Amino acid sequence: MASKYAAALMCALTVYFAYHALAGDQGLGHWSDMQDTLQAKRAELAEIKAANDQLRTDIGRLTPGTVDPDLVEELAREDLGFVYEDEIVLLVGDPGAAF
Repeated sequence: MASKYAAALMCALTVYFAYHALAGDQGLGHWSDMQDTLQAKRAELAEIKAANDQLRTDIGRLTPGTVDPDLVEELAREDLGFVYEDEIVLLVGDPGAAF
């Protein structure tokens, strides 16, 4: 009789540990989800590093004594909306706007 209870207890323990190994908070399912999250975060980090490198390059091009006039003109046009006197400016509205 004791061996039946021992066998039942061993089966119950095996099922318990198997469930937690596969579907528990730290099981294989959660591990797989965390691997996907890790890949997404690594891709995001690569994008941020690329943007950071571009900013470092722009800073290097704008340091006193080595100012790149082409970059200054580009920034003035994009950020401040500067144009030359002989240029024609076309204002294009948002196609979804009512006015």
